Amino acid sequence: MIFDHRTYTARPNKLSHFLTLYEEVGLPMQRHYLGEPFGFFQTHIGDLSRTVHLWKYDSLADREEQRDRMEADPEWQAYRRKVIETDYLLDMRNQILKPVSFFNPGK
Repeated sequence: MIFDHRTYTARPNKLSHFLTLYEEVGLPMQRHYLGEPFGFFQTHIGDLSRTVHLWKYDSLADREEQRDRMEADPEWQAYRRKVIETDYLLDMRNQILKPVSFFNPGK
């Protein structure tokens, strides 16, 4: 099992706009292709204007297969173009994480 940990940093005062667009357009498509996110958060204390989401996959191959199907969807491609055009985001980063031996996220 692996986790895709994504952190998006929004321009000042633009996080709510990005989250609205994502909730209305991006999230339904991701749910269709990827299932429910393992977690979805925004910064409350610390570096503000950030959102973090976690997606759980069986393996790197599973992640690649699911994301390739989503990336091939013209509606997803249009959503990604819209995110770029709105210029809401400053930075997008992701990491692939593995659980430590004493943590079982399936429970």
